Amino acid sequence: MLDIQKLIGSPKIIVSNTDDRTTKFEVKYLPRGFGHTLGNALRRIILGYSVGWAITGLKIKGVPHEYYVIDGVKENVIDMMLNFKTLRFKVEESAENIQRVSQRFSGVGAYSSSNIKLPSGIELLNEDVYLFEITDPSVELNIDIRIEKWYGYYSIDFLRSRDRKDEDNEVNMLLIDNDFKLVEYIKYDVVEVIEDFTGATKDLLVMEIKSGFNKIPAKEIVMFAGEVLASYAKLFIFDNIYIDRSFLVDMEDLEKIQEKFQEETNVKTMPIDALPLSERTRNALIKNNILYVEDLEKKKKGELLLMKGVGRKAIDEINSALGNIDKALIG
Repeated sequence: MLDIQKLIGSPKIIVSNTDDRTTKFEVKYLPRGFGHTLGNALRRIILGYSVGWAITGLKIKGVPHEYYVIDGVKENVIDMMLNFKTLRFKVEESAENIQRVSQRFSGVGAYSSSNIKLPSGIELLNEDVYLFEITDPSVELNIDIRIEKWYGYYSIDFLRSRDRKDEDNEVNMLLIDNDFKLVEYIKYDVVEVIEDFTGATKDLLVMEIKSGFNKIPAKEIVMFAGEVLASYAKLFIFDNIYIDRSFLVDMEDLEKIQEKFQEETNVKTMPIDALPLSERTRNALIKNNILYVEDLEKKKKGELLLMKGVGRKAIDEINSALGNIDKALIG
């Protein structure tokens, strides 16, 4: 990363959960402009390339095409396909990328995703999604469900072309285009933080991700996006090519530098507002151009007493506040 981080501090990420499915990521602080660069890249990767399991085909016994109407079923086949399309699954990593599950439904009533019986290793992420309703007691539906693992988007044309080449191509498979999406939404904001004592503008990146499902944490989704971004960036690191590295610093070196000077930096960069002072005392110091703890440390008690608005009570208050950070006034 750029050596400006020596000035503004090593970037830190703070992760907090807003609710069961929403996670906020705050990255502070980044060089000016890097907030949008990083936030937009991660957002696009997450929206376009989150890996998930979704349904790409249904095979319903006795149904030759998607425009068919099944006697004794309230929904037409297209509506049934659209309902199945919303389902997402979690499958163990060692499993093959295409799984087939057979289901049998019989009896009058409405059926939802919770009625699907899955083998071990396959878990349904969204329960109680309405699928269809059987209105005739004599009707029995036998449905083969094709579940696939992928990212991005599978169009009908792609699935049709791929299935034609597949030796195990199944006749009367009703194809379902799908995007494998796992997130409900992702948004980010960048706040510019200007601090006079460094002369540098920092970016605070705030990213909020709402996972579509409780069982897939947003942290897992953003971590995959980070790995994707890093892997593509490495394509531009060539061997035997000279670059000026004088402006670059490694994270480990940066942490060592900051650890060494942490106490000094904390005092120099700590504004008066950070001290637990009364509003009257704080305002008096600011009016006398004492804005940072470093400025306060340089002053003697006698100098402070000569300032307008600073009395003996304020001196005691200031000394007590400085004592909390192991500091004290001179004299």
